[in-house]
Amino acid sequence: METLNLTLRQRKLLHIIQEQTGFITGSQLAAELGVSPRTIRSDVTLINRQLAAHNARIFSERSKGYLFEAEEPEKIRMLNRIDTAFFTREERIRFLTCRLCLADEPLNLYDLEDEMFVSHTTLLYDLHALKLNYVLKEPGIRLIQSRNDIAFEKDERKIRQILLLLFHDGWDYNSQANAYYGYQFLDENILRLIQSEVPLLLREHHIRMEDPGVIALELSLAIMYHRCDTGHPLPPEDCAANGTSFAKCSSSETYRMTRELFRFLEEKLNCSFPPSESESIYRFISAASLPDASAVTRSTAPGYFSSDVLAIGTRYLQTIFDIFRLDFSADDDFYITLMFYIRTLKGGQTIFNKQGNINTAKEALSAELEIAWLFQGIAQEQFGHLLSETELIYLAHCISGALEFYFVTHPEKKLRTVLCCHRNMPSAWALKRKVLGAFSNYLDITDLIPVNTKSAFDFSHTDLILSTVNQSIDERQRAHTLPISYLLPPADLSAISDYIQHQTIRSLCPSPGMDLHRLFRSAFWHECSPLTERFPIIETLAEDFIQNSIATEKHLEHILKRESVSSFVTRPGIAFLHTTLPAKETKLAFMTLENRIVWNGHKIRAIVMAVFREEDLNLLFHLKYIFHCMKYDAELLKTKKTAKELSDFFLEFPGCLTS
Repeated sequence: METLNLTLRQRKLLHIIQEQTGFITGSQLAAELGVSPRTIRSDVTLINRQLAAHNARIFSERSKGYLFEAEEPEKIRMLNRIDTAFFTREERIRFLTCRLCLADEPLNLYDLEDEMFVSHTTLLYDLHALKLNYVLKEPGIRLIQSRNDIAFEKDERKIRQILLLLFHDGWDYNSQANAYYGYQFLDENILRLIQSEVPLLLREHHIRMEDPGVIALELSLAIMYHRCDTGHPLPPEDCAANGTSFAKCSSSETYRMTRELFRFLEEKLNCSFPPSESESIYRFISAASLPDASAVTRSTAPGYFSSDVLAIGTRYLQTIFDIFRLDFSADDDFYITLMFYIRTLKGGQTIFNKQGNINTAKEALSAELEIAWLFQGIAQEQFGHLLSETELIYLAHCISGALEFYFVTHPEKKLRTVLCCHRNMPSAWALKRKVLGAFSNYLDITDLIPVNTKSAFDFSHTDLILSTVNQSIDERQRAHTLPISYLLPPADLSAISDYIQHQTIRSLCPSPGMDLHRLFRSAFWHECSPLTERFPIIETLAEDFIQNSIATEKHLEHILKRESVSSFVTRPGIAFLHTTLPAKETKLAFMTLENRIVWNGHKIRAIVMAVFREEDLNLLFHLKYIFHCMKYDAELLKTKKTAKELSDFFLEFPGCLTS
């Protein structure tokens, strides 16, 4: 089949632009793909060379961004999918994983090298990455290697789980197919048949499922057909595992839907499926179906959720209060949503939609992610494993929703905001209304003053200054100043939203007022270290705390575990490592490197590690703001190599010392 000669990143870029209904900026695309705007421009040029032969192009317009144009958009969509192109490691790993899942005999490493046009060393690196994705994480399949042959263990359940992950990742909700890859071993007609029937049966039997769950069900059925057709049915011993027997639930809508679904498939496909297959699909639908949330109240929750789910939720809410003194228990809607989420985790059948740049989400939910991470100890104890990065992100989204309600019920927590405007009163008043219309849950405009009266104004009780002129307003920097236009364009709304996002938890959990100058100057320091790997760096910094009896090996273990699940690094410049496990002293340790290293796809020269006394834990949010949220110059930061240079860079940055 004809295709476009593009890398996977370029395919993703083309897909993102093609799915927009209007212009999308280079900065937005760069954030989504984790590259620079310059790389976006270069990729667009290369993509347009490929598109020219198909009467299509990516059109760019200054100050607006990029827009896709094509005579036959669907043709480009199909050309943009691949199955056997190996431009990136991600593509090679996907190909290797799929080959191992479908192979009935072990695969020879040298044959794979020839097939993929890679060296033996590259193949070994790819296999290592494959192990990280599927062997050391769920589903935890064994990779068997004998001399120069490799194979997955013959566990049909795990193989199907991997195949489902491969096809679900990057699903295109606009065209109902994978956005970047073709169907490969799946029959497109079979999948279309399944996609036409499943929504109808769900509606007929009044079963509600999330969008990713519906797609996962449809893909599971298509994978089931192919595996059974090639002689790989689920073994009978899997039939009654992990749930109530299918045959004992004949009165449920899920049972009736499953039976009707299999009758439909067997009639249309002229085949029959063993009982183990209907058992598996029944359990999937049971675990992925959602009750009507509108019918659930705080008082009726015990009738919808098991006692262990309710106990886990109550324990988590108490943990949030114990660590950060945040009480979400009065928010009934959040409570019910949290119980649904925990029920989903406990069921173990849900696939979460993880499209988009994970680092962008982690930046936007920086504070909420700290609250979400508190669930990990409970997850390890109750589920036997930690939550994945994607599962954590969804819990952080849930927390962000709880914070919306928290601010409504705690107006005293809002940012005290002064609006400084150089315009006449009608314009200034309109600006005030626009700001409050967008952010009244998070800030109160306590005063509206002319810019040139600023010297006579007392900002000591002000958290935020919105100014229509780009000049220093609060000379003593008690309050943070954001310059905005009197027209309040989208860029200004975004800037205010970003600041509020990063200050939300700080306002709810005020820091203990520690002297940051003293904290920085008393830190442990390692200047121009020759280290080049992240884990030795982490261990070296932790050793400072351990040798001085400030922290223990357990603190190091917590930091290493978190880095393994969800990297601390989300953007270039500096890595900020921390743990909420209480220490004997609140202390920092800094390291600068001789040469920058690549850490989670970003170039890093400076690393800081923090441990906290229990009473100082809220300082974490202020330090996260300093190191990860302030819009400092990353190019300038990479030149700072000494303790003084790095300390001065942050301590002298506007807003750094604002508590």
